[in-house]
Amino acid sequence: MGLGSLIKKVKKREDVIDIQEAFNIYSLLRARYVSTQTVQLFKNFVHDVGWEIILNKFQNNFENQIDNLEKLGEKFRIIMPNRPPVDVKFATRLNGVTDDYIYKKIYHDLVAQLMSLNHAVRSTSTNDNLRHIIIQDLIGHFEDFDTLYKFGKLKGWEETYPTYKTAISQEEEQLSTSEAFHIWDHIVMRYEQIELIGIFSSFAHDTEFKVILQHGLYIYNKQVKKLEQLALKLNIPLPNRSALPVTAPIDPEMITDKFMYRIILSWELASLDAHVRATIETIRNEPLRKLWSGLLNSELEYYDKYLKYGKMKGWTRVVPIYGEPVT
Repeated sequence: MGLGSLIKKVKKREDVIDIQEAFNIYSLLRARYVSTQTVQLFKNFVHDVGWEIILNKFQNNFENQIDNLEKLGEKFRIIMPNRPPVDVKFATRLNGVTDDYIYKKIYHDLVAQLMSLNHAVRSTSTNDNLRHIIIQDLIGHFEDFDTLYKFGKLKGWEETYPTYKTAISQEEEQLSTSEAFHIWDHIVMRYEQIELIGIFSSFAHDTEFKVILQHGLYIYNKQVKKLEQLALKLNIPLPNRSALPVTAPIDPEMITDKFMYRIILSWELASLDAHVRATIETIRNEPLRKLWSGLLNSELEYYDKYLKYGKMKGWTRVVPIYGEPVT
């Protein structure tokens, strides 16, 4: 049985937000205002026509996000940051502000926004609709980030990164040290998660929860096998695997399903962080970037369902509600 079929009974609370969600709306809107101003400013100095087209696309995306966030702020009566000017114009061009510099500045701004959005996804737990909006913004930002990176690479604006040294020559693009690390790190993380879920499976009391744990084991084992094959192909040392799970001799009453659920939820959040960092720091190998992107999108979908399931069971934390919504 999938998580989707189990959460249909969840009562929706889209008419309220908690105190952290109120701050997330404010913080994300403030960041979008600054992002829009930054793009408007740099468009005055752009020389490359293709670069200007990409910046226009980013600006349109930011403005759509601003519109959604402003509506949410109005609905929930949140004090909003000051709105920026409609546009930023300069009468002259400065040759010292190069396309290369603009690229690096926009690149670092997008990375900061990705980390901010990831935190907002993690901390938006009360309002499912708001979390869905933020998840879509995160996915959209990664699409912009991918567009930006590929364009910068095409133009030769990307830096030369430390190469992962291996005796085996790579037919395609060489790995960077960060890319090799993230493959190894993901395998370690999945080994630990598989071991933990295997232990919890023997202690789970709720039948549905046990099925969810077993399904999680299936998915993680499938992912880790793919990562193991990739590591072997790229000559990356594999870490030691965890011991095979054993049947517990006792069934301690103190290990509750709620406790196990929350531990696994924290691992879900750790996985999201790992996928985000891996995608950002994969700066050479295009197939590897697609792999991390796929893992991130799958994890976001599963995390959303897993959180809703926990809310249905009454196992999640209850964050204080913010104010009263407009009726």
